[in-house]
Amino acid sequence: MSARHGRTRRKGEGQILVVFALGLVVLVTGVALVLEGGNAYQNQRSVQNAADAAANAGATVIAQHLAGVPKTDAQVNSAITSSASFNSVTEAAYYTDWQGQPIDASGNVVAANLAVAVGAGPAGAIPPNGQGVHVGGNRTFPTALARVIGIKSFTASADAIAVTGKTNGGRLLPVVFPVNITDCSGNGTLGAAKDQWDISQPGAAGAHPVGTEYIVPLCKTGEGSFMVLDLDGTPNNCAYEVTHPDPIQFDSFPVTIASDNGNNCAKPLADAVDTLVGDDRTVLIPICDNNECNTSGGSHASYHVTGVVSFYIDYMSDSNNQNNSLCQSHYNNDVPLPQLMVTIAGNGSSSCIAGWFVRFITTGPVGGGTVGNGDSLSIQLIK
Repeated sequence: MSARHGRTRRKGEGQILVVFALGLVVLVTGVALVLEGGNAYQNQRSVQNAADAAANAGATVIAQHLAGVPKTDAQVNSAITSSASFNSVTEAAYYTDWQGQPIDASGNVVAANLAVAVGAGPAGAIPPNGQGVHVGGNRTFPTALARVIGIKSFTASADAIAVTGKTNGGRLLPVVFPVNITDCSGNGTLGAAKDQWDISQPGAAGAHPVGTEYIVPLCKTGEGSFMVLDLDGTPNNCAYEVTHPDPIQFDSFPVTIASDNGNNCAKPLADAVDTLVGDDRTVLIPICDNNECNTSGGSHASYHVTGVVSFYIDYMSDSNNQNNSLCQSHYNNDVPLPQLMVTIAGNGSSSCIAGWFVRFITTGPVGGGTVGNGDSLSIQLIK
């Protein structure tokens, strides 16, 4: 073989090695990007979940504040930072109103860059109209194979907004309570108004709430009394609605809801209520105002519902006896220190529901307006 042919072959072999090396770099880069893309996606999802959790943690403290528990800006900040740290993200948060709009220290809606930061509330307090938090979360994470092309780390970022306020629906019991409960004796006497109801505090794990246990009469006596509601549009299935409640969201209150046939529903409803255990005993009950809460139309009535209240059910009783002993004032002997069960308005009812009004914080749709006595509170993740 001539020297010229030898040089040509060695030159060709060298070119093949260069092409192979370049191809190997491209292959490694492609594999690195694919693997790092999966790693980045996983971290992005994780950071979004972490931001959601931190926002919910902050909104929970604000909900407790709205419920009357003394809470500060520092406690909102602590809840957010603790949640973020647990999930290995850094965060920055500011206050919003119940619709998720940024607010300043005076509670006015402003641009996001002018919003009051969580941890910098006015005089250490949650700002006026502060009913939510916007949380931005970040996590910087190292790369693996991408290091070979000079990329040592990526940063995943996510935003979340959680708000709290009056519950605009939820898992409702198919009944309605008036703002004033009417005495079932038929004399039209109105009982304690909603703003006078004693709101009980949570009891120990597995125990009933601590506070006044009420007996709410279930009767048709005209303005201001109880009736069964048709929440799902299917008549005479009240028991199913108790055991299989659908989450119901209203855009706002007041709303008008049709009644179901109380005569056919009362006993099945009572039986279904008695099957509720544990957390299911805390139910959301619609309330209507007395101007449009007349049950005289029976199954053809409709109700002007102004909101929902939380009620921890002890029992429901339905009887043909006009003086049902379970619906009269009596002592509850099933507790360590027997306490008097108070009827909302006198005696004389054949049917009733007994339990405690509670301040219940749940996950669900949030509406605007001042949180009143007995109103249920919700926390909602809106971004």
